[in-house]
Formats: sequence, C-alpha cells, structure tokens
Amino acid sequence: MELVLALNSDKFLYDFLSIGVKYFVVGTKYFSCRQALSLDYHQLAKLKEKLGDKELWVLVNALIEESNLDLLEKHLAKLNELKIDGILFQDFAVLQICKEQNYHFKMIYHPDTLNTNQATLNYLGLQGIDGAFLAREIPLNEKQKIAQETNIKTVVQIHGVEYMAYSKRKLLTNYFKEIGHENQVSIDDEITIKANGVDYQCHIYEDQYGCHILSKQQMCCLDIMSSMSDFDYLYIESLYVDDLKLVEIVNLYQDAIDSCQKQHFGKVSHDLMAQLKKLTPEVEYYHSFMFDNTVYKIDDVRKREENEKCK
Repeated sequence: MELVLALNSDKFLYDFLSIGVKYFVVGTKYFSCRQALSLDYHQLAKLKEKLGDKELWVLVNALIEESNLDLLEKHLAKLNELKIDGILFQDFAVLQICKEQNYHFKMIYHPDTLNTNQATLNYLGLQGIDGAFLAREIPLNEKQKIAQETNIKTVVQIHGVEYMAYSKRKLLTNYFKEIGHENQVSIDDEITIKANGVDYQCHIYEDQYGCHILSKQQMCCLDIMSSMSDFDYLYIESLYVDDLKLVEIVNLYQDAIDSCQKQHFGKVSHDLMAQLKKLTPEVEYYHSFMFDNTVYKIDDVRKREENEKCK
C-alpha cells in the first residue's frame, strides 16, 4: 500500500515528502481534466527536480479529438523529455503514441468507471498498461478480488470528491446564456447543483474540455484502511480540499497505513477518524460504493420502475 497524492499546491511539498508520500499527480493545460493543480512545462521540470527519487505522474486523461493528435504527440514528447514517471490516461491514442515512440512512462489506465473485472485488465497489461484505477462504482469485495487476480498494479481512490459525470458540451455556458446571464464559469466559482428527488449536491464546473460534475460529499476510507492491503496504490483526490488541511489528512492516512503494517490499526482507527472530523467538520464523509451491492434482482428493478410511474 502506497499513497498517491493529487497535489493541489506545491506549497507544502516538503511536508508531504517528510510524511512519506512517494507518488504525486498533477495536470497541465494540455489534455488534463479534473486536475487540482495545473503546471506548465517549466513548473513541471522544477517539481520533478524537487521530488528527487519520488515519482511524478501527469494527467493526460482528456478524450482526444483527431484534430488534436499532432498536439498530443508534441505534448507527450515534452513530458518524455522532462522524464515524467507516469501518465494517467483514458484515451488509447495516448497509449499507442507512447508505444510507437518507445516512451518509458508508467502507463496508468484511468477511465473513471470502466475497470470492473480482472480479465480486461490482464489483457490490457499485455498491451502495455502498467496499472489501472478500479471503478469506484463496484463494492470493496469485488475490488479486492480483481486486485488478487490481475497481473498489473491496481489503484483505488480512498479519499476526496468523486467523478459523477462529464459532457463535452458547455452546459453551464449554455444555461447562463439561456437565462440571459452570459457568465464565464470556472472551478473557482464553486457552483453546485442538486438533482430532483435527491438530498445531496454536486460540484459543477467548466473548462476547455467541457462540463464536469463531481460529488460534494467526499469519499473516506480512513476507518477501513485495514481492508486495503490488496491494492498497490491508494489515491487521495485533493480537489476542493484546503491545501493546509490536506497535509493533515495525508498524515492521518499514512499513520493508518503504518498502523496496519504494525497490526494495531484496530486500536487507532477510531482516534484517526475523530481527528479527521475535528479537522474538517464542514465535510460530509461517506464510504461511497464500498459496501453497496451492485447486483440487482430483476423483480426489484421492475418494482422500482412501477413505483416511479405511480408518482
């Protein structure tokens, strides 16, 4: 078990290094979606130098249009020149270019919702993929089974807001235009939406690649870290997390990993959760799909559909 941290600032980098974090994720202005920190090439080079023997992974997780293939090739060549350690991607054009050019990145497949079985991952491993994020939408016991039976490295998200939906359309821009307010909207505006019939809200924002929706509730696995030993990398998402509080959150997770390795997690888990809630009383935490059953009986589905029709 190793922590992978999506940086939202380089302000406390040395704090994270002293805690023991070895893997860091950032984005760039090219082909990165839902990144907490976006750096240019010069900033990437400086960060890589500061990290020393620790690894820097870059998000190249946008869906690629054919008209942008030349730019993608140049971008990947620049990342290779900077000796970036890993690429998080979902479009297979990224993998194909890296294979053709013989780049030696760790190729981490990150399609958000698609990685739900070990057979697919083992096949993709033969195609040059080194690791993959397991879908958040499947329960923990299924994730564990996949990790035990796959030949590539597995990554699971353990903390932070979660991907909910994405559209290449400019949904917010179109909405504000329709109601007569042609506003420029970005992640800094902290706009939220709530669907009819549900109690929870979601973050929504736009960038050059479209409209992104993320949960406002935050996933938290701090109290179940003893169940994470099957996974190679444990990912902490830092979007919408205060950069100073992030240091404390990461420290709590590293303490949890250390206590699991010393086999006394049960003695400290309650105290770790108490510290987290005291640190972030404004955040609503939940286990996401970790303990949800994703197999439904057809009779239950039909009954639910009938109930919906009657409303």
